[in-house]
Order: sequence, then C-alpha cells, then structure tokens
Amino acid sequence: MPTFTVSVLGGVVQDLTTIVDRLPDNGETIVANDFTMQGGGKGSSSAVATYRLTRPNPKNRPKSRNEAVDNDVRVRMVGAVGEDRFGPALKENLAKHGINVDGVRVLKGQRTAVSNIIVKADTGANQIMQYPGAADALKPTDFTTLESLGGGVAPDMVIALLEIKRDVIEQAIETANRGRVEVLVKPSPASYLVPKIYPMIAHLVMNETEAVLLSLCEPEDVQSEKGLAKIAEYFLRLGVKNVVVTLGEKGAYYDNESKSGFVEAEKNCTVIDTSGAGDSFVGGYVADYMAQKQKGQWDIEIAVQYGCKVSARVIEYLGRLEPIVWADEVDIPRASKEIGKTQ
Repeated sequence: MPTFTVSVLGGVVQDLTTIVDRLPDNGETIVANDFTMQGGGKGSSSAVATYRLTRPNPKNRPKSRNEAVDNDVRVRMVGAVGEDRFGPALKENLAKHGINVDGVRVLKGQRTAVSNIIVKADTGANQIMQYPGAADALKPTDFTTLESLGGGVAPDMVIALLEIKRDVIEQAIETANRGRVEVLVKPSPASYLVPKIYPMIAHLVMNETEAVLLSLCEPEDVQSEKGLAKIAEYFLRLGVKNVVVTLGEKGAYYDNESKSGFVEAEKNCTVIDTSGAGDSFVGGYVADYMAQKQKGQWDIEIAVQYGCKVSARVIEYLGRLEPIVWADEVDIPRASKEIGKTQ
C-alpha cells in the first residue's frame, strides 16, 4: 500500500489552561478550580489527531515480533518555536507522539508561542488568547517549494492553520496548488484570505465565529440550516471544493457539489474542555478523507460524522493534545472514567 504524507502548517504552542467557575470582573481576583500546562497549538493538535486517527493505539493492540508496526500515513509538523524553555521541549514532545518535526525550526532570539486558555467548569466552553511567538518570524519565501511544505519532503496533503501569518499561509497554499497538492484550511485565528486563494482550497473547515467573519454574513445565519447553506454557498462560489462549519454542541454543517446537510453532535459524552474539539475534528475529517480516497471514493457526510464523533471523545478530558483518541478508541465513551484525568 502506498505511503501518504500529511504536513501540518501551524502553531507549536505551550498551553496554559485554567479552569474557573466564572470569569473575573475588572479588577477582581478569583480562585481557579484547576490548572494544567501542556503542549498544544491548533497545528500540533491537528497533527497528533491525524496521526492517531489513522492507526490503533499500540497499547491496545500488542504486536507480535513478525507483525509490521508501520503505517501508510505519515504526519509532519511545519512551524517554528523559540530557543527558550518551551520550544525544544514542545518539539521533543511532538516527536514522542509520532510526528516528524524536521520542519519545526528552533529560532534563536525568538520566544515560543503561548496560549492562555480559560475554561468554564460548568460547560467546558473556552476562551483562548494566543501569542504567536516564533511563528511570526516565518516568511512567505520560506515556502516556495513542495519540499518546504513538508519539512524536506513533498507532502500529499497540507493542513494549514492561520496561527502562522496570513501572507505566509497564502504562499504555502499557492505552492501546494502548483504542485497539485490538496490543502485543508482551518482559518483560526480568523483572518481574511485574498479571493484568488479560495479556488486552491480543497477543504475549508470553520467554526461558527470564523464562518460569519469570513463570509460577511449575519451572526443569526449560523442558527438555521438555511443560513448555513447561505454561508457555504458563499465559499463554494469563491471556488472552495468542500465547506464544513462546525457548530459545537449542535454538530456540523457540510456542503460540496454533490451533497449538503447537517450532522448532529454526539450525545453520549460529558463535556470537560472544548478547547481541542475543532483540532480533533480536523484530524478525524482528514483521516476519514484519506481512507476514502484510497478506496477511490468521497462522501463528505461520512467524514463529518467521524469528525463529530472524534470531537466528542476529546472534550471529555482537559487539554488539547494529550486527550486525543486513537482510531480504535473513537467508539468508546470515556465519560464513565474519572473526570478531569488526563492521559
């Protein structure tokens, strides 16, 4: 079976997550319920999700000496960290999770990206403030060849997140397009892309806030299927091939030239932290897309269903990267386990 390489252009970030009952008022100090410091970033989380969701957990599937331990999907992270206490450790952590980090540069004189994440204890809803750090030092000229998109290897698919500056990501998309490499874009943090870029995007995956901002539609449009169809049609007219709008606890809306519709979110889960839901959705969606592609087929609804199911497993734990499930764990709810425990 041929080997497929997926590269992820995005953030390698130190997450600082605080759990609170409520947000403090101006000038007020409150006592938090919990705190964790973990590797994160939307790019890193998407990379680990793609890796894990294309193979079973080795701990759940002991291998004999003669059984191949390799897999036909490789995942490579491309980005930058600073030469500080966080950067090299984050790079090493990604490597331990199976991700090739040849494309993650350690930049002297730069600081590693940091996310301050506040999670509401009762709902798992999150607010994220991200300092881009070393990622802002990357330039469009760094991504003019296919090999530069994969950290030295030409990828078969690129996942691009706007944790790296917009003009850099746009150049990366143009380079991928010239090489006929498919690109999935997760426009987070939300930023406008120049119109000529949209026809080069095979998959556009956004949450409600990003969809409203980038489509210039009204906030109430994400409250109805008719409004979501309007948003999706906006991007399809611009040339995007597949459009997905994730809707949190409601599920996700999808649209392409073949079909459109709504997938409900998984109900059998206990919400602890939603900060990694979108990244894991992307990983699940890509994993299913590649599995279908190898069979010569494509049904966007099935990929969205899988993405929703994956997200439901991740939000049952605190953190973005560590709680991501493997392919053989997606159908196993973890709500019955000890709440708040991380893997």
